Amino acid sequence: MSVAQKCLWCGKNKLLEKDFDKNRFTNNGYNPICKECKNNITDLDKFKLYLEDSNIKFDKHLWEEAEKNIKIKTIKKYKDNLPDNFNEIIFKKTMSKYFSLANLSNGRDFSPIINKNKIKKEKINKEQLEMLKEKFGEGYPDEEYILFEKKYQQLRPSFQLLTTMHDECLREYCINKVKENLAKAKGDFKEAKEWAQMAQSVATSGKLNPSQMSKADLSGGLDTFGQLVKAVEQEEDIIPLLPKFIEKPKDKVDVVLWHLINYVRDLKGLPFCEYKDIYAFYEKRKEEYENHILDKELNEGVVDA
Repeated sequence: MSVAQKCLWCGKNKLLEKDFDKNRFTNNGYNPICKECKNNITDLDKFKLYLEDSNIKFDKHLWEEAEKNIKIKTIKKYKDNLPDNFNEIIFKKTMSKYFSLANLSNGRDFSPIINKNKIKKEKINKEQLEMLKEKFGEGYPDEEYILFEKKYQQLRPSFQLLTTMHDECLREYCINKVKENLAKAKGDFKEAKEWAQMAQSVATSGKLNPSQMSKADLSGGLDTFGQLVKAVEQEEDIIPLLPKFIEKPKDKVDVVLWHLINYVRDLKGLPFCEYKDIYAFYEKRKEEYENHILDKELNEGVVDA
């Protein structure tokens, strides 16, 4: 009975033994990308991506040696009558030569990418490891806790974790995403799919998806001018209300207001106002308020004329 596999690039289900190259760096022993997709590669960048998705490290020296060897032989073959697709022919032959050179038993064999990026256990501080185990839970390989924490710190600034439940969802999401990436790296796409589904489930229940975020979530909780003023004042000390308004060029709130006013004036085609105009307006309104209170007290007989 023939076994089928879904190609990572084209997404088509094809026969495993017939349509996929062998690859000893995957769990099932076959490459995740079909031969047809591989044969459609026409540039070095896409070939590097092919190797990366196949969990094989690119060897620049090996590629240059293969390319040099193929060019010499191909130019001799065609001499002065080079075909229009000469560069494509060179590239295809270089790809084949690259794999041939890499499989020679001369010490320069293929090596998996995962070995290059693997975290050494001795680099993990024992005290730090215990803290990470308490944070993400027991039972994972020691080197994976560093990856969990790295993913957590990468995503943490994007979310407002209002409760411990929100934080727990993010931690669980980070675990699932890291495990998904590790499964992909070793070529186990069935396991990767399972971790991806669990990550998506956690993201949905914890409202971690961008489509589920509110305007306040995306703006860091600041979606009104009043909230912005409050955030600025609470950053240091709350500015006390002085008996007389004094111009303070470094007053962040008034500078923000000044720029906002000039933005609106610019939209209306009006000239910009100066910073001192804002304080002149403050003083005018303060004087009007004081005169109003004084007139009221005079009318009520609170003070003598």
